[in-house]
Amino acid sequence: MANCVHKMAMNKDLRFIVRYSLIVIAFCVQAKAAENVDDLFSQIQSLQNRMHIQITGLEKVGNEQIVRASGSLEHQLQQVLASYNHIISRNAKGQIEQVVIINKKQKIRTDRIVLPTRYQDGHFLVSTFISGNGSLWQTLDMIIDTGADLIVLPESMINGLGMADEAFSHREMQTANGKVNAKVGTLQEVRIAGEILENVDVAFIDDHLLANNSLLGMSVLGRYKLVIDDQSKLITLFKK
Repeated sequence: MANCVHKMAMNKDLRFIVRYSLIVIAFCVQAKAAENVDDLFSQIQSLQNRMHIQITGLEKVGNEQIVRASGSLEHQLQQVLASYNHIISRNAKGQIEQVVIINKKQKIRTDRIVLPTRYQDGHFLVSTFISGNGSLWQTLDMIIDTGADLIVLPESMINGLGMADEAFSHREMQTANGKVNAKVGTLQEVRIAGEILENVDVAFIDDHLLANNSLLGMSVLGRYKLVIDDQSKLITLFKK
């Protein structure tokens, strides 16, 4: 009788161990499946399989990086779909049954930019952040000049912007002081009032010809419709 009780206890323990082992194996398989994804599409597809739900509209998900997600599977699904408009359908028990991906959320953009300018000696000046090669940057106040075809900077700034001489062409330009020789190149990036402009044409001329000024010309301003309010001293750029 004692042997039978002992055997029953052993069988019970064995069943518990087997059941626990199966749970651990299933958890490991799911964790491994979650680790073996290398893009957002695969990550969402993996969650679909693990949650046993239907997700339509997966073709709208691009080849994007995976999203670091944690918590329950439902929380993870919400995190990976955060950048997409989507609809979730649930059953009577409140469980997710189907997800429809509609499209990727678009960043809200405004159609106008009010430049933070200051008025000095009859000119509007605006702060800019510029780079010739993306590694060296300069911050400077530039005069709004609709009569200048390009951004015009002192020649002494070339090295500080990380630009090499071989990147320039030589051109004769008309200025208020007559024709001058200029080195014409391209700034990799210009940042102004939160806007990032790439590949902006620039001309460098002798420092003394600019009297320590820098001109924000039409290679930037020409990308917008420009409205100058002299009374309120405001400049507004409307995106074309």
